[in-house]
Amino acid sequence: MDKIAERIDLSSKVLEIDIYSPIFQEMLDNLNTEIERTIKKVYDKDFVGGEISLKLNIEIPKAFKEFPKKDEFGEMTVKTYAYRRPRFVHKVTTTLKKQFKQEGEYEAEREIKVDDDGRFIAVPVEDPQVSMFDENE
Repeated sequence: MDKIAERIDLSSKVLEIDIYSPIFQEMLDNLNTEIERTIKKVYDKDFVGGEISLKLNIEIPKAFKEFPKKDEFGEMTVKTYAYRRPRFVHKVTTTLKKQFKQEGEYEAEREIKVDDDGRFIAVPVEDPQVSMFDENE
């Protein structure tokens, strides 16, 4: 599906600040690119999975702009206008997960016990039947 993008000069427009605003279009484009890339990598089995994080820093620092103007004597001067400007910095981070696995197993007919020093030990399961050949009797 082709998308048609139209360039509009936004420098003199009043812009609402929400997720649908052109202010955040680059951020949304970056996020979409990473979503598509991650889905392709996982679908192609290059990776087991992926995680995408979006970090958005929002600041509204004080700024100044100078405008030329004539004073009451007709001389050119500069008027300084103080305002608070929006500053949004975004980062889209993708972590692709590969899994490497080595497996093994130990299972035996042994009982886990605690020895006199408090360590866990695996001892053979003793036959509860008493034999007439046991030396302990």
